[in-house]
Amino acid sequence: MDDFHSDPSFNAAWHDGRLSDEQLARLTAEQVEKYQQHLQFLVEHQGHEKRHELMAFILLFSLFASQFLILYWKKKHYRSYQAVSLGGLYFFPVLMGLKEGWYYFITVWIIYSLLNGFVLYKASRNPLEAMTPRMVYKWYTVIYNTSFVVGVLGYCLILIVFFQIAALFNVESNLTQIGILALCYGLYFGVLGRDFVEICSDRMASTIGYYSKDGLPQKHLNADICAVCGQGTSHSVGTMLEPQHNAFAGDEVHQLACKHKFHEKCIRGWCLIGKKDICPYCKEKVDMKQFKKNPWDTQQQLYLNILDGVRYLVVWQPLIFGAVRLSYYLFNLD
Repeated sequence: MDDFHSDPSFNAAWHDGRLSDEQLARLTAEQVEKYQQHLQFLVEHQGHEKRHELMAFILLFSLFASQFLILYWKKKHYRSYQAVSLGGLYFFPVLMGLKEGWYYFITVWIIYSLLNGFVLYKASRNPLEAMTPRMVYKWYTVIYNTSFVVGVLGYCLILIVFFQIAALFNVESNLTQIGILALCYGLYFGVLGRDFVEICSDRMASTIGYYSKDGLPQKHLNADICAVCGQGTSHSVGTMLEPQHNAFAGDEVHQLACKHKFHEKCIRGWCLIGKKDICPYCKEKVDMKQFKKNPWDTQQQLYLNILDGVRYLVVWQPLIFGAVRLSYYLFNLD
């Protein structure tokens, strides 16, 4: 048998399970047993190459086809897409946390849900309080900024570990865990807030009446009225506007290219925080560059674009791989 190890023809015959009677006669009892086990293995795994090719095809097809289906769904039925996307984003991680025992994450999630629930409650009232839009946008601005800082901090910690700086202080394992957790927390709560504020923006603007997502607005927008909050931007002599809310006195006024005027804080909240690039009244396209007054605004906009990609990883990728696993089961490819 030892001579056979250097014989390519014998090795090929062993691998393919095609040993001749002469070759079998020269095997020891232990070698014959191993050969029988090898034959059994070949029988059980017969046709696996084709099965692996089919599995790879199903995986690749699902990944590419799902992109088109998601984009089509988002374009044609945005509300249902938004509901499923937000529902998955909101509940999938906490269910995983309950399963894996991520109690710290669940605690943070509960605190966030309570505070965010109060904001959603205020945004859904009819009639809407004058300060509610500003309060809503302020809340989600805090969420964005906090998530941005926490995410960048986590990313920096991961880089410190990657470049072996943490090894100098023997804290590599701790920093890795903290960095990954901070990055995940920042991205998750950032994208969660980004979806909730879009719902609040549509709800508040529709309640005020100067904005309609699908049709014409319920009210006519008079001059010097902010369509985001419904309050006056100024109080000219001879006008019949209601007295301006004291909290808005002295606010800077921003005029879009369409000539509609808004409070500076209101329109920045609508465009930068609420993900809207149109005028709240006439829906004319807004040049977002006019709101980027400092490098922080530019970095925040880039961060918000990254958050849109996180939604795919958290919500749609598990569903896609779940569908792939189901296909493997139905075709007996496990």
